[in-house]
Amino acid sequence: MTIVQRMRASLTESMKARDATRTQFLRYWIAGLTLGTGEEMPDADAVKKMRGVLKEAKGGTTTFTAEELALLQDWVPPAMSREQVSEALAPIAEQIRKAPKEGMAIGIAMKTLAGQPADSDDVRAVIAELRQGVEGV
Repeated sequence: MTIVQRMRASLTESMKARDATRTQFLRYWIAGLTLGTGEEMPDADAVKKMRGVLKEAKGGTTTFTAEELALLQDWVPPAMSREQVSEALAPIAEQIRKAPKEGMAIGIAMKTLAGQPADSDDVRAVIAELRQGVEGV
């Protein structure tokens, strides 16, 4: 089942339970993750959109309540830990160190981590650790 299909199933349950906050939350996200053609957004894009909202909330800029953010976290798969990011980048550590600019190092790392749920702040921190001692950094 896709995320939207699971949300639709949960919507029925929340309506029966008369859980107004959860029902409103699910209706909002079902509408937001359904394209104008009526098709559902692919799961990868849906998760990316939800992660974006969570990242904004982390920075303090959001219109969602704490309860709604907690509900949203239930739908987003957990991101890789900083240690997992470090392990994933270990095989290309030398390439990251040799990259002439930080932006190039980030590009190399992101290509390696493509499709994996990694937080960009953790990736930047791991890259900074790997590049410590490299001239010009």
